[in-house]
Amino acid sequence: MAGRSKQLSTSLQWRLMLVLTLLVTLIAIIGDFLAYQTAFKETQDLQDSQLEQIAHFLDPRSAVLRQDANENLNFPETASTLPKPRILAQTLDSPYLNTLMGDDHAVSNLQQLGDGFHNFVTVARHWRVYILTRESVRIVVAQRTAYRNHIARDSALSVVWPFLFLMPILWLITAIWIRRLFRATQNMSTEVASRSATDLSPLDFKHTPTEIRPFINALNRLFKQLQTAIEHDQRFIGHAAHELRTPITALTIQIARIEEPNISKLEQEKLIQQIKAGIARTEQLLSQLLSLARAQHQQHKPVQQSNCALMPLLRDLIADILPLAEEKQQSLSVEIAEEINLPVSKDDLYTILKNLLVNAIRYTPSGGQVRIRHESLHEHKQIIWIEDNGCGIAEEERQQVFEPFYRILGSDENGSGLGLTIVRTLCQLWHIKVLMTESPLRNESSKKIGLAVGLIFEH
Repeated sequence: MAGRSKQLSTSLQWRLMLVLTLLVTLIAIIGDFLAYQTAFKETQDLQDSQLEQIAHFLDPRSAVLRQDANENLNFPETASTLPKPRILAQTLDSPYLNTLMGDDHAVSNLQQLGDGFHNFVTVARHWRVYILTRESVRIVVAQRTAYRNHIARDSALSVVWPFLFLMPILWLITAIWIRRLFRATQNMSTEVASRSATDLSPLDFKHTPTEIRPFINALNRLFKQLQTAIEHDQRFIGHAAHELRTPITALTIQIARIEEPNISKLEQEKLIQQIKAGIARTEQLLSQLLSLARAQHQQHKPVQQSNCALMPLLRDLIADILPLAEEKQQSLSVEIAEEINLPVSKDDLYTILKNLLVNAIRYTPSGGQVRIRHESLHEHKQIIWIEDNGCGIAEEERQQVFEPFYRILGSDENGSGLGLTIVRTLCQLWHIKVLMTESPLRNESSKKIGLAVGLIFEH
């Protein structure tokens, strides 16, 4: 019983079938009631019309209207045992009218009535009478009410019975139709359930109802996105394995050379320095991989509202990366004159700005300039610019540099190729727009145009 109740509450097919069945039943009952009432009334009107026509066809001077000796006057009142129907037709001055109606006061009571139809009650019976005056003679045509009702009920039930008979057939047709309607959905469910975990091909919705097609289209889009994500992850894993294998192989070779018996002390020291540099690059790559993994993991979680003060964060960040700029004798300046709060978490903003600043310092030649400045477009839109006068990025490559492990050819820097990927991932998480354009800073010696990266924050 509990299983059936749960099925009714969760199954759209069963609920639709139940609602339609109840609706069809309710409409059929209302239709039967209205049809019964209409047929009953029409039969009564038809019998009234017969009484009226009989009255108009009778001859008021006929002796038949004053006697009816052949009629059995003692038939019972119950409709089920009524004799073959008769219509009583007499004049109001007939000596037999009281006897025919079974009431000694029938004539006197009828004489008080005007012409037309009346519901007349005698001592033991109910009558439907029609009185007509013709040639100064008043004619009474009467019919027992019980028998009239009996005829009317039979006529009305003859209209109702087909509805009652067809109702179970309609229930059956409704159930079959609904099951056929949901068969396409069940077939689709069976097809999806029987698929392997790697089968992400689109579902065919050619034979499915129109109302279900948006859901199938959404599933197909999800399959396509999932397939793209899997292919992206596979490429990422392949690139990561390649990037890790290269320095590890180099480290293995360098360590093997240290163990050679004929190697000089100077060469050993040189190899040790190379091993340290390789370990540092590997450590940096692993750190970037972990940062990217954390950023991608955050994309699957709901973002909580945050508010970060920019200036305290920049003080800590500049203190962290200033030695890198001083090593290349670069000018690192901040042009922000006011306290600014940005709608992003402190840790994520720190990661974004650090990656951009480290890239700017790394790809700007010695003696170059790196600048951080703020631009307020209006009350709800602000831009943080990171500008340099380095070699810049060609316009056709500005979208590709956000892909994992992508490096610009001709650069002597050994980056991991993940910094801008992390920036894009975190900016997408916080709905920050990233803009790349030419820098207003110029390198007078090389005549090169640097790069300006803008982070657009909207409150």
